[in-house]
Amino acid sequence: MRRIDLVCKLIAPVSIGLIDGYSTRIAIWVVFAQNAVSVLVEYFAIAHVYAAVPELGREKELKHSETPGTEMQQSSHQDAATDPGLCSTLSNIASHLHPWKDYAQNPAFLASFALSLLYLTVLGFGSQMTTYLLTLDFTSTHVSLMRLASVVIELSATVVAPWLTNKIGAVRAGLWFINEQLFCIALAIGMFIMMDNKAMLAAGALVLGICLSRLGLWGFDLSVQYLVQEDAPKATRGSFSAIEMSLQNLFEMLSFATTMVFYRPKDFKIPIFISAGAIASSAACFAGFVRKKRGHLLHTDRCVRRIYKSKTGRYQVLPTIEEEIEIDDYTSYGSRHEVR
Repeated sequence: MRRIDLVCKLIAPVSIGLIDGYSTRIAIWVVFAQNAVSVLVEYFAIAHVYAAVPELGREKELKHSETPGTEMQQSSHQDAATDPGLCSTLSNIASHLHPWKDYAQNPAFLASFALSLLYLTVLGFGSQMTTYLLTLDFTSTHVSLMRLASVVIELSATVVAPWLTNKIGAVRAGLWFINEQLFCIALAIGMFIMMDNKAMLAAGALVLGICLSRLGLWGFDLSVQYLVQEDAPKATRGSFSAIEMSLQNLFEMLSFATTMVFYRPKDFKIPIFISAGAIASSAACFAGFVRKKRGHLLHTDRCVRRIYKSKTGRYQVLPTIEEEIEIDDYTSYGSRHEVR
């Protein structure tokens, strides 16, 4: 799905740009027709899923003891006798806060929040970065070529991420990807600062780092989505995804707010530093998730050991804590079976 999404992002700007170069009127009608057809396709796709999964048409039956806001209603019982409106207001507030509480208590919370933080960034090829590059006398052709290179690397992430996940697991893969992104961005910003007196050269170095970081960005995105599907309970998976999306939209709006406040091209470095801080915070959040899930972040004596007897001199990746427990249980079961 992610590969299809990125291919569309690659083809759409190029194709519409070519059509617009021929005739703007035709380009408008093409976009209109495409959106009209998309509505029909989406409707029939949603209807098909709704019919295939009858559970989607049933309301959730919550017991009275599990209804959000029950504790608050009990604590404010005396107030309810005198002011029913107050009790209703408190109950509504509690019902709206309940999904956020479930989200924060979910095992995949830190991984999801780490992904959401990455939306607080101007270090992409959105409108902010494009506008900044155009103010430095880069042409639209230059920007299109930069975007093309970025999307090609993003597409490679859809190939690398599944392969790496199968090799070392989603948790380790996510840790590798987020650190690759952080390293590329840190290197790009360092070069950007050192070349501050040469604006176009500094921007070129920044763009190079951004392009290389896209591998880590989308690889991390795929790893986190896998972890969320694995860890999030089915009962709260819908509300979990909704809150995750709302956080992503919130951080994206904040990224636009940074360029609204620091709107001068010479001040664009401030949103860049804010974006770098968000990426570093994301890496820290995911590190916390990994530490909680695996029991450690990186121990070279446990994670990697040298096979001295092997002529090839390869390294062996050791299992995680969960995998070690499963191996011990299986071994003990086999030993008991042999004794019998």
